[in-house]
Amino acid sequence: MTRFSNCIGLAALGLTLTLAGCSSANEEGSVGQAGMMVYGIVERLIDPETVQRPPDKIERKMAAELPYASIGVKIDDNPQFLFLLANQVDKNELYTLGYQVSIVLRGGRMVRTKGLSQDILGARWEGEDIIKTAVNSPTPVQGVHWFELNVRGIRTLEARCVAQAVGDETITILETPIATRHVQETCEVDELQWRFVNDFWIEPGTLRVWASVQYVSPKVNPLVLETFRPAN
Repeated sequence: MTRFSNCIGLAALGLTLTLAGCSSANEEGSVGQAGMMVYGIVERLIDPETVQRPPDKIERKMAAELPYASIGVKIDDNPQFLFLLANQVDKNELYTLGYQVSIVLRGGRMVRTKGLSQDILGARWEGEDIIKTAVNSPTPVQGVHWFELNVRGIRTLEARCVAQAVGDETITILETPIATRHVQETCEVDELQWRFVNDFWIEPGTLRVWASVQYVSPKVNPLVLETFRPAN
């Protein structure tokens, strides 16, 4: 079983204006603000005593009924949440769960979050993202990217990363099989003494990221993302 299917089975996300979200292991970095905000939104919309817990995974019928670009997100042990595309500027795509929780993706990589117990405030790199270069490279690809966290004040941190394609895998999203290439990215942030591994499932022809497991902070578990309806 692939890491993607393992992560999908481990945690679940839940519901937005219909549903969506993965976050952290310890008390400080687990569901945290995101979980409280999400459940606050849900509790204001429904009576928890009369409505059953939403399914752990977004159903194909539910996602198909919404004519908007959307992603599924898992945060810890919540049901899967549906984030809708709210704005698209250049290569940045802003997906939101209501007004309080949001994720900005650039080429499938998270570059900003809002509403988690620890948010990434921004990210940048030079040239093509190494996860895209690695898709068709026979050897590992090295690169550096910079990101901002609020760790005892807002700081810009450097991550030295190596990305490598580890094999072709067919994943299933909304009951649809998708042929992808699994790319693993191992990064080290010396300033935080933090080493982590991101996973991306990328369509080789289009370089579209269909699924990923991505870290934003050492204090927050990785988020598990699936692309339901791609943005243009």
